[in-house]
Amino acid sequence: MRWTVKELTYRTAMRLPALHSALFRGLLASFHDVYGDLEPTAALTFLGQLHLPTNTQHLAELRHVLAAGHKSHYRSPGAWDDALRSCS
Repeated sequence: MRWTVKELTYRTAMRLPALHSALFRGLLASFHDVYGDLEPTAALTFLGQLHLPTNTQHLAELRHVLAAGHKSHYRSPGAWDDALRSCS
């Protein structure tokens, strides 16, 4: 699904802290999904506003790939592996 379709839903979910973990999982899945699509700057802004436990698995890696401007795993196949190395 295109980012323009998801963005309004994500923006709405941001208002409810109880949905922040689900929103994070949605952003992470959007990066990894074959048809996933993220707008890196906007997704990074959302990540910065989420109230998540500091030990949230793959949070640092997702921040890393988004900060580097990657929209999806399939458009930038080595980006996630680089993030795993950089964030460990």
